[in-house]
Amino acid sequence: MNPFDDAFRAAGLDVSAPPAAAPTSAPAAPELPDPLASDWIALHRQLGGEVPRDPSIGQLTQRSDALARSLEANGRKRDAAELRRLKEAWLRERARRAWGLVKDRFESLALSEKAYRALKQEDADPERILTRLRGPKGEALRGVGAAKLREALS
Repeated sequence: MNPFDDAFRAAGLDVSAPPAAAPTSAPAAPELPDPLASDWIALHRQLGGEVPRDPSIGQLTQRSDALARSLEANGRKRDAAELRRLKEAWLRERARRAWGLVKDRFESLALSEKAYRALKQEDADPERILTRLRGPKGEALRGVGAAKLREALS
C-alpha cells in the first residue's frame, strides 16, 4: 500500500478514486465522408494511381482525371469510364451530405429556410458555407436576416 493512502485512511479520509464523469457532450454530428475510404480511391489505387499523404479533394480529382486520361490513351476506356463514374458519384454524395449538414446548422441557428434555398440555388459551395457556420462566428449569425446572412457567407 501507499503510505499516503494509509495516512489518509488513518485520518478518516476517503482515498478511493473519484467516479468517472458521465459524458456531457452530445454525440458528434455526422461529418462528410472520407475520400480515402471510398470505392473511387480504392479503384484509383488498384489502377496504379498514386495518392499523396493528406490529400485535398482537388488533388484527388486532379490525379484521378489524369489517370483516366492515361488509361484512355492506353486503350483501357472501360476502366477510365468506371473511375470517372465512381468519382462523380462520390462527389455528388459528398455535396448532398454537405447540404444536409448546412440545412441542419441553419435550423439550429434559427436561420431562414428561404436564405438556405437561395444559397443552394446560387450553386454556393456547401463545404465553405458549413465551415463559416461552425464556431463562434456561426453563433453570431443566430437569427439574422437573409441579407445579412448572405453577406456574411459570401
